Amino acid sequence: MRAWFAGDFEECLAQCERVRPRDADMVSQLALLRARALLRMGRPDDAIAVLTGVFAAPGTLDASLTARMLLGTAHVRRGDHAAGLRILTAAQSASRYAHATIRSEIALNIGLARYGMRELDEADRALDLVSPQSDIVHARALEYRGWVASVRGDYAAATRHFEATLRRLDDCRHHDRFLEANAIQALAILAAERLDRRAFLLVEHRAAQIDWSAGGLATPLFGLMVASSMMHEVDGSIAEALRRCREAEAAAASAGARVIAVCRRAAILRGAGERFAHADLVAQARRELLAVDLTHCAADERHVPLALAIEVAATADVAGAHALLRQYDALPPPSAMLALTGDARPRAFRAFAEAAVADAAGDRARAHRCYGEAFGIFHRIGYERRALLAALRLGELTGQRYLLDYVDRTLRKLSARSPLRARARSAG
Repeated sequence: MRAWFAGDFEECLAQCERVRPRDADMVSQLALLRARALLRMGRPDDAIAVLTGVFAAPGTLDASLTARMLLGTAHVRRGDHAAGLRILTAAQSASRYAHATIRSEIALNIGLARYGMRELDEADRALDLVSPQSDIVHARALEYRGWVASVRGDYAAATRHFEATLRRLDDCRHHDRFLEANAIQALAILAAERLDRRAFLLVEHRAAQIDWSAGGLATPLFGLMVASSMMHEVDGSIAEALRRCREAEAAAASAGARVIAVCRRAAILRGAGERFAHADLVAQARRELLAVDLTHCAADERHVPLALAIEVAATADVAGAHALLRQYDALPPPSAMLALTGDARPRAFRAFAEAAVADAAGDRARAHRCYGEAFGIFHRIGYERRALLAALRLGELTGQRYLLDYVDRTLRKLSARSPLRARARSAG
């Protein structure tokens, strides 16, 4: 259990294998712990295999309900939302006399199923049934509310929920390091995109208290470092931004994540005017992307061709950049758990990448239109970092003063030394 709470799920599984159970109850408890670890590791099929063999002795209502709950959750995690919801709903109906925390955890996972089905109001109602006295389960419910708010495009509310998750964890009897790390990562991404200095300071404070070298935290550490590099770049701390990129690259758990880190570093060097170093990193990213199967990648990794297209266009290889746009357009839609219904961000990411390619090709009319589309979406959803990047280049192309004033005004709250602010002033 210590390994599970520490987020080291590989070690948790290894420890379970070494335990010699004394009775049937211990056999079932070990199986439940193994299933929990496998779910945290993103292995729902293996969790289902483990849970299929779970035997709960008569009279052990809590163990029996936990097994059914985890089985339903595993089906939800693999994308079988309706099947998982049926199992979870049946468990909830049988949970009247179960421990209050188990009832809360069942409600939590029903909320997850509703989230996966994009029934957001129903997800909220399910999460309302999670008791504030349910310790870590309640902290997880606050995290889930953050993801529900993100699906709705309410990133200010999502920020508040992830902050609330961290505060709630401070009051929990047990410390779930994996949950804390993921909440920090989610908050870091939103702070970077919304240029939220207050939230980012909280991220930095909390991140400094975690031992990221321990097992199980590579994925949240990667997201944290990528987001941190964005904040430091906008702030003008180029050396620190590059250092965070190198840490992200070292933490990358997949080839696709590694390409994201390389593209991020290339973007920083491009902004700093390091033309040859930028071109060298772009060549590296293009080589590494050849080995990535984007159809089975995580949500963020699917946008790698767009990020790389921007950097390839900056090397004047317009044909290569267009090929990357086509590669992105040919990808099949993501799974239901990864796709965010009504999410405008992919369209904005695509518009910005197309604008950069058109810009490099000298197609000012298309660049103007696409930068304008990207700016409109990013500004509307509160993604200020990306909005100001679109506004800055659009202002440079058109000479429209109000766009450059927007960049200067947006960055004034963040940093007087930002190179983007200097660009806006020089363009005016």
